[in-house]
Amino acid sequence: MVWPFSRDNKRTERKQHPAGAAFLIGSSVQWTGSNDRRSYIREGYQHNVIVYRAIREIVEACKAISIELYQGADLIEQHPALDLLNRPNPWQAYDQWLSEMMVNRLLFGETFAVGAPDGQFAELWPLNPIDMEVKPGPHGLPSAYCHKRGKSEKYFQVDPLTGDSEVFYLKTYNPDNYWRGQSPLMAASLSADTHNAGSQWNYSLLKNSARPSGLVRFKGGYPAGETVQRMREYFKAAMAGSANAGEIPMLADDAEFVELSKSPRDMDFTNTMKETAKYVASAFGVPLPLIDNDASTFNNLEQAKERLYTYTVIPLMEEFIGAFSMWLLPRYGEGLEFRLDLDSISALEGNRQRMFERAVLAFEKGVLTREESRVMMGFPAEGEGEYTPLLAPMMEQKSLEVKKSFKPPSDVVSNYRRGLEMHAEGLTGDGMEATTIRMARKIVGGGSVSEEWVRKANRFWGRNERFLSGPKDSPAYASAMLWGGAAGRDWYKARYNELESESKDGDPLELLYKVAYGG
Repeated sequence: MVWPFSRDNKRTERKQHPAGAAFLIGSSVQWTGSNDRRSYIREGYQHNVIVYRAIREIVEACKAISIELYQGADLIEQHPALDLLNRPNPWQAYDQWLSEMMVNRLLFGETFAVGAPDGQFAELWPLNPIDMEVKPGPHGLPSAYCHKRGKSEKYFQVDPLTGDSEVFYLKTYNPDNYWRGQSPLMAASLSADTHNAGSQWNYSLLKNSARPSGLVRFKGGYPAGETVQRMREYFKAAMAGSANAGEIPMLADDAEFVELSKSPRDMDFTNTMKETAKYVASAFGVPLPLIDNDASTFNNLEQAKERLYTYTVIPLMEEFIGAFSMWLLPRYGEGLEFRLDLDSISALEGNRQRMFERAVLAFEKGVLTREESRVMMGFPAEGEGEYTPLLAPMMEQKSLEVKKSFKPPSDVVSNYRRGLEMHAEGLTGDGMEATTIRMARKIVGGGSVSEEWVRKANRFWGRNERFLSGPKDSPAYASAMLWGGAAGRDWYKARYNELESESKDGDPLELLYKVAYGG
């Protein structure tokens, strides 16, 4: 294969970037000063609770996804590559190894691992990017990786033809440095510093019983320098520090202590810290309810988890496992590929159920064939054994039934109206579902609710009845009002019992879902 930008058709072996040696000019190959980088990590990750929490949420979610090995369309359950992944090295199991790889990925925008010995690896060891240097090559590929620790240096060569190396290296795109990755923490650093400053400021105030500093006024004019110096030393010894909180200064007749009073609003960094927490969470792609308990109303955690997986964790893991497969699996043969087992993610159960119901409905309405519906559900087009549509008559009967609707009574409507007022006052937090608000407005406007909504409301109250005992201005209590309050709880429960008594066989869709997924 001829490189498309090469004019020399005889040179078909060498792989090189068309920009050539331009990558060697004006591009720093490492962070400026390893000590500064360690300080950057210490302040931004180890001393910042929001950054730490965001990274831990992502890492724990990554570890919850199972990895499968395929050769073409065939699932392989036993293989040396799976054994290596399950136990990368004598020091770490898979979870610890992946945790270290992902923390490095999120802190530095890059992650390293080295395999040993050469060939079909028996061990995989993560490498700290702080200790790694990427040696630029003349044609767009690194020439080597260098691990530096103290006075020790270890070089790992890169094949100039294939790019193969004992070192696995994955980085995000960094427009300022071709050879190194762009750290998400770098984008969040200003917000993290602001959050740290707010924590430090509040801590400093608490050390002096939350009192700001003051000044000394001399009635007889400004004294000599020696007097001022003694006064400064006196105040440091008598007023500074938590041990002297609340002390009263004793001064001479010609001196007066004036406290620089500030309002609690001036001293309170809470609102600023909440805003910076939002920015940090946004930089890492973590929904705020998973970071800030005040932003969570308990009924939005499932949606937040689903969003975390859908928009952050799954793309991150697909990029990682794809690059890792290309680096590792060719050593074991052709056609091997690691894949994510998305069915192992419990947080996506609601998404799978919605997909299942859409597939069943499309089959019922004749939009899709049975085979197309099975593929849409994630099953093979043809199942094993003989197909016996035992549930088909039930589904046909259900499609002919006129679904019931229920009109809430006045006391339930009154609670919904109060819930909408609390939502308008901002008491419901940031995680309230738009569907809940739309249904509340419909009910207040005189509308009715469907069978499905009765079942959904009954499930809500089964999980969240405790919301009614919360403070009257809390997000939990506002959420309870948007589901009808105590009157709504009792009314929905009564309507649900009526539906269950009328249909002892249950909903065919739910029964089919349980049969398919073993629930």
